[in-house]
Amino acid sequence: MNLTIKINLIFLVVFLISNKAIAQRDTINTDKLIIVKQYSPTVNDAFKIKQKPSEKDSIKQLRRDLSYSFIDVPVASTFTPAKGTASGVRMSPPDKLFENYSRFGVGNFSTILADFYSNFDINRDRHLDIAFNHLSSQGGIDGVVLDDDFSNTNLRLDLTSQDRYFDWNTGFDVNHREVNYYGLESTLANALSQDQLKAIDPKQTYTKLEAFGGIRFTDLVLKEADITVYNFTDNFSSSEQLLDIQPLVEIPLRTQNLSIKGDFKFLNGSFEERLIGDGSLDYQQFQAGINPFMKFNIQNVNLKLGAKAVFFSDMENSENKVFFYPDIKAEFSLNQETIKVFLGVDGSLEQNTYENLSQQNPFLSPTQFIRPSNNQYNAFAGFTTKLLENLSLSSQINYSSTNNTAFFISNPDIDYGNGQSKRGFDYRNSFSVVYNDLETFGISADLAYQIDSDFNIGFFGKYSDFSTGNGEPAWNLPEVELRAYADFNFTKNWNFSAALFYIGERNDALENISIDSNSFPISSGRINNTVDGYLDLNASLEYKINPRLAVFVNGNNLLNNSYNRWQNFEVQGIQVLGGLTYQFNW
Repeated sequence: MNLTIKINLIFLVVFLISNKAIAQRDTINTDKLIIVKQYSPTVNDAFKIKQKPSEKDSIKQLRRDLSYSFIDVPVASTFTPAKGTASGVRMSPPDKLFENYSRFGVGNFSTILADFYSNFDINRDRHLDIAFNHLSSQGGIDGVVLDDDFSNTNLRLDLTSQDRYFDWNTGFDVNHREVNYYGLESTLANALSQDQLKAIDPKQTYTKLEAFGGIRFTDLVLKEADITVYNFTDNFSSSEQLLDIQPLVEIPLRTQNLSIKGDFKFLNGSFEERLIGDGSLDYQQFQAGINPFMKFNIQNVNLKLGAKAVFFSDMENSENKVFFYPDIKAEFSLNQETIKVFLGVDGSLEQNTYENLSQQNPFLSPTQFIRPSNNQYNAFAGFTTKLLENLSLSSQINYSSTNNTAFFISNPDIDYGNGQSKRGFDYRNSFSVVYNDLETFGISADLAYQIDSDFNIGFFGKYSDFSTGNGEPAWNLPEVELRAYADFNFTKNWNFSAALFYIGERNDALENISIDSNSFPISSGRINNTVDGYLDLNASLEYKINPRLAVFVNGNNLLNNSYNRWQNFEVQGIQVLGGLTYQFNW
């Protein structure tokens, strides 16, 4: 206890002595500072501060060079990228196509139009096509005193089959046409009484019954063969029969195929009357043609080399002949195929028939001489090119020589002094076929401009220079032919098309023949007559009510030109026809 007290007293005395010593050292003495002169610095007193002061670092460390390397370690990736999807584009659905359609329309001149087409699928491999067409008019041309009605009706059935090793088709075609020899010129009409005019029967009727068939092989040398046979008759007991067989054979050679095309025709026919004189006109003709050729493709050149040989037999006159023709054509592609140049020469023996001549001129009299035309050669050259992306031009020149070219010429006005009555085609209102040698130089050009898929226009022109064997005119052949056409879909439902064409002047003849009491003809002499050229404008407008039903309006001869298509055969004026078109599927 006492020891503890003594220790505490000693610490207390030491603490007090230390505080007194510290208090004595903290005493501050005050002094006085007296400024005698204000400081005025000079330029010499200034010094430049160094931009980079010197460093005195006694412990500066040096940088070490680092060396490193990669260690490839395969790591399984768990990242799966999202698949991209194309953005959707809205497109209008394509127009639905139908396999069947029908059309019906009526117009002025009591015109009736009817069309029908249908396709039947009998089974997977066989199909039946049915086509029916009819166009008729009751006539009514101003100034025409004879009946001028006409009609054209056609029915066609075609059965096709696709088998494993070959395809074949067969069918028949029926055509019935009615026309009138109404081309009675005004001077002759004024010279006849009303009773004489009523006694004239200008009606002519053509009927054709045709059967056809064909077969095409895939692996045989005989590639295809077509056969056609028909019987053709008219209102004057004329008749004609034709059998036509056309095979094609391909013989494989080392690098090319040798193609051989055949053509065998047998024609038989008769006319009950002659234009002048008594007796009938009979004809029997046979021709057999063979056409071997080869086709080559060498870089930008397509070449066809061939020839034709035709044996012709006139059985009625016991005459036989053999004809030879070239068959050569070359086509060159230039400037990355934007320009194509072609040239060649060919020929053929063209079999004229009463049927195809009446298709060209329905006002033929049933009193014709039928013989073939010998196209000795036709040399041609031309080109096709694109002037712009949507502007194309094609042009061609040709020179041809033909023996026995068929020309249409007006029949004479026949007066019978032997008591024979005049027939319906004896008033200079019908035509005959005459034959003459013809050389032709022609040049043609076709310009087509397509602005887009909905609008295109085009122009075509042709000039021909004719030279006949005996200096006579090239009867009813125009030297100038011009045509302009346009087609415009100005909306999805509206379609407009138009065609303007010009046919130049043609030459025909005027002649009178008197038959004396001894049945001897006396001619007044043939006089050349110029048939004026004509300009014709046709147009068509169609509106689709829905994908199946549409309404249309057709206009013909909209310029209302009273021109003659053939001498004395004036055409109808403005013709307007409207109707409906309906498409469907069974």
